[in-house]
Amino acid sequence: MANAIAPFHRLSNGHEVNGRYTRVLRAMRIHFTLAGLLLLVGALGLAYLHMNEFQRIGLNWNLRITRPRDIYDTSTQLKVIVMLVLGVASLIQLRTVHYLYQGEHAGVMFARLSSLMLLLGLPLSVVLWRLELDVPVIPASVIQIGLRGAAVILFVQAILALWYMVRLFSAGLRRAMVVDETAPNRLLRRVRYVVLGLWLLVLVGIGVVLAVMTDWIDLPIARPEPGDLLYATSFDALNEEWDLYPGRDSAQIASVNDLSLVTGGDDMPPVEGGTLVITYGSSETNAIVFSVLDRKFNDMDLRVAGRQVSGPVDNQYGVIFRYRNLDNYYAFLISADGYYSLVKQQNGELEVISAWGITEVIRQGEQANTIRVLAYEDEFMFFVNDQLMPLCLRGENENSMWAEWEGPGICFTDDLTYSYRDESFSQGKIALTAGSSVDLSADVVVAFDDVVITGPQPDAMQVPEE
Repeated sequence: MANAIAPFHRLSNGHEVNGRYTRVLRAMRIHFTLAGLLLLVGALGLAYLHMNEFQRIGLNWNLRITRPRDIYDTSTQLKVIVMLVLGVASLIQLRTVHYLYQGEHAGVMFARLSSLMLLLGLPLSVVLWRLELDVPVIPASVIQIGLRGAAVILFVQAILALWYMVRLFSAGLRRAMVVDETAPNRLLRRVRYVVLGLWLLVLVGIGVVLAVMTDWIDLPIARPEPGDLLYATSFDALNEEWDLYPGRDSAQIASVNDLSLVTGGDDMPPVEGGTLVITYGSSETNAIVFSVLDRKFNDMDLRVAGRQVSGPVDNQYGVIFRYRNLDNYYAFLISADGYYSLVKQQNGELEVISAWGITEVIRQGEQANTIRVLAYEDEFMFFVNDQLMPLCLRGENENSMWAEWEGPGICFTDDLTYSYRDESFSQGKIALTAGSSVDLSADVVVAFDDVVITGPQPDAMQVPEE
């Protein structure tokens, strides 16, 4: 009789629970898959649309940017960031689908994260609904319909994501998402976690490298020892670190023989070999173009020889230092008709530190001049042909002004000073620059040579007694 009794087990309601939440799980898998693919297509599409900017960015083994001027553009940096964000979001969505199909414990956490990300479609739908675009080749009605349609889709998918978030607090759905796992499956899951973690570390590392190279993260550099040779070039070879570009406004390496440069005074030997030639040919007055050296400096003693090759003597050329980007730097400038000035560009606003003042120290016309910039912490001094140049600061006035009606070298707005102090930029790159003043009768062409940068000597910043 006992042998006739069949064992009987009450059926678990697990299958019932799984069946109850099948629709939710299926909707989540389909939704997250589509979202992941669309985000990936968006990242790739953005890269394609802005291929011209990105293809100019070339990294060698020294992690140098071959065209630093292009990558400093804020819009280009924002595009790269958007690409990275879309790529990471796509990875999270597709990884969530994988966990949901495999029935792993991480699926619950990733499902909540993916749902939270998709909830961002709610404010984006409002923005798209109110957005107005003007594209000349597309009718305004078509653009409006497209924007409204995209807004509706984002709104609907955000409501679905909100539904997922609510249902994910249900214990039944969480049990339905997770299946029993054997020990080998747990080991494989841990391996996948390690691989995913390494992939994310690589992605973060790439982002940090990009941020450092583009000055989003400004790593401090060590201060040099006095007399240390930091950089030197005669532009005869190894010019890859300079920002060179063709065009009407150009920066090119050229030989002196091609330029037919005249020599300087009796004490100035002729320049030989290659030179960095900067040409300003635009029609805007009081503007400059420049070539940036892809190296950073803080304290430095910089010397460079420069001379006008052709064009009006009513011009400007010199040295840009502590260069952060197009909107932030200092510049010490001279002109071929005997004037000099110091300016600061900060957040796109130009400030004249010392206005254009005339001096007999500058050799005029197509004669060479040696420019020297001393920088130590927040103090700066400037020399032309080994003569320390006095500065006329604005003092309590709105602008710097020389009292030219009383004679050269007299400052109207403040006492003359031989050093300038400012804490705005603690370090940055250097650049050589040339540009126009008022006379636009011909292109301004200036050649630079023999750049030498060393660590400043302790007594170099001594101000002479008046």
